[in-house]
Amino acid sequence: MTDNEEVLRRSLDAVDRHRNRLLVGVVLTTVLLVLAFVRGAGAFRSGNTNLVVHEVMLMLGVWMMIQTLVVVIQITVMAKRILRAIELASQR
Repeated sequence: MTDNEEVLRRSLDAVDRHRNRLLVGVVLTTVLLVLAFVRGAGAFRSGNTNLVVHEVMLMLGVWMMIQTLVVVIQITVMAKRILRAIELASQR
């Protein structure tokens, strides 16, 4: 039974580490999104249509990256809850 508990503990620790990395990724991509908005504002002021389209596509790409990271974070939270439930069930 101790082997199973050790595996659960290591799995929970791995989920925690992964979630922390993902949160750092969300923060960094949010900063990247702000920078993309600043560049997009400059493109709108310049009036260059091709540059505006490019910057808007850049903003959309970064936004989709952030949303993908949020979904993955939710999946890791779900995995942690399942592992905790398994751990509590094994202690009974």
